[in-house]
Amino acid sequence: MKPHLKPLVKQLLNARRVSLPSAAPADSLRTPSLPYPNGWFCLAFTDEVRPGSVTTRPLAGTEVVLYRTAKGVLRAVPPRCPHLGAHLGVGGSVEGEDIVCPFHRFAFDPAGTCVRTGYDKPPPKASLAQYPVCEANGSIYVWWHALGVPPQWEVPVFPMDDRQPYSHDTFDIAGHPQDVIENAFDWGHLPALHGLKGLDIEGAPVAGEPTSTVTATARGTMMRGFRQSYTLTVIGLATIAARTVLPRGAGTLYVMLHATPTSPGRIQLRFGTKLELNGIPGVPGAVGRAAAMPVARLLSAVLQRVASVDTGADLLMWHYQEHVEHPKLAKGDGPIGRYRQWAQQFYTEPTGGLMPPRPPRAGAGRSEE
Repeated sequence: MKPHLKPLVKQLLNARRVSLPSAAPADSLRTPSLPYPNGWFCLAFTDEVRPGSVTTRPLAGTEVVLYRTAKGVLRAVPPRCPHLGAHLGVGGSVEGEDIVCPFHRFAFDPAGTCVRTGYDKPPPKASLAQYPVCEANGSIYVWWHALGVPPQWEVPVFPMDDRQPYSHDTFDIAGHPQDVIENAFDWGHLPALHGLKGLDIEGAPVAGEPTSTVTATARGTMMRGFRQSYTLTVIGLATIAARTVLPRGAGTLYVMLHATPTSPGRIQLRFGTKLELNGIPGVPGAVGRAAAMPVARLLSAVLQRVASVDTGADLLMWHYQEHVEHPKLAKGDGPIGRYRQWAQQFYTEPTGGLMPPRPPRAGAGRSEE
């Protein structure tokens, strides 16, 4: 990262909400030009919704109540009780397998059926609507579609140890998920903003596929001192998942970046780091394997802070960035035009500003510094 950006990034990381008097956040200057995209969006990391807990999260101009029953069943429901409209996330509770309204103590089972009231009378024929929800890669996703269409694809699952949680942070910033996920294909910013060197990167979105893959090798990444190879999996307009296999099979480093639309021109940016170790160098056999998880958790927290500095530079850009529908792309930018065309599948209506894909040529998928 460039030295002059560090004070601004530190302010962002400490405040969790950007507030610089010298510049206005992008959403305060004009009406955002992009609508909410359709797809799966992360509302929490897995460890944020424990059995018996009730959590409220914003999504696309509304709110979603997440809860987990005593047996671990995960549900996502609208916040309003169908009885008299009390907010289930404000004083609502989980009793066994039911979520209970705080106002009249109407209880709803995991299927959404009202099973009892708070005054020993037969429950009404009422039901609590449910959002499609899934849990994958230590993250909780809720499906949102402008027309209420049910899920049309699944979130890919990576081979990770679900017993170990992510070290994570959440930031409320101006921005749009499409501009955040574009980072995976904006290869020019990697040396310019993050100082990566010896960058070798390739990959482009495939029309009609909800996920895309980018592979890269570079110096100057979070693993300082040697060339690091990593794979980026882009999941809709919601997630960039980075995976790095450590040298000598020592383990795997996962970094998750989730962009969730909350209101027009605003997003919640969830960022998490998890290190999984296969053992401890110099500690043999079962002892090394037993110590691997607690050591990995400690190192994950350290790496989260290290990675947050680099990611903070991106957050600073997104918070003040205005979406340019017709960018003047340059040689070395990466397949941004192809990405924007791919992104159209996640909107109910075309958004305009399409950039035609570059004609195929030898080495077209590789960055040019």
